[in-house]
Amino acid sequence: MKKITLSVAVLLGSLAAKSQSVEYIDVTTKGIFGRSEMVVYNDDTNYDDLEYLYIGKYNENYHWVEYINAGKIVITMSDNPGDTRELCTKRNNSKTKCEVVDAFATSYKFKASKKFQIWISKPNVK
Repeated sequence: MKKITLSVAVLLGSLAAKSQSVEYIDVTTKGIFGRSEMVVYNDDTNYDDLEYLYIGKYNENYHWVEYINAGKIVITMSDNPGDTRELCTKRNNSKTKCEVVDAFATSYKFKASKKFQIWISKPNVK
């Protein structure tokens, strides 16, 4: 019984420590290919989590990321001057909030909750 209790304590301790790192989402557009690119990573150099994802030119889907027990989240958008993107967030079981935001050289910061979801559109979605 002691081993089970100890392993649970170690597991819970690692989750609490992991939630202190900052999560990053970088989005940009590659005009040549007409696609929206997203890179997801965090500031913990001991955790290999770098992911590169993209949405093709004729695909109307959104980038989507779900975090569980994350701390801070920073979204950086590096599109062209005048570009906008729809940015939607959902905390736990609350209603999804969406807004059209500036996508040229901007950063958006969020403090996550137990369950935090983010959707980011391709640029200039009407």
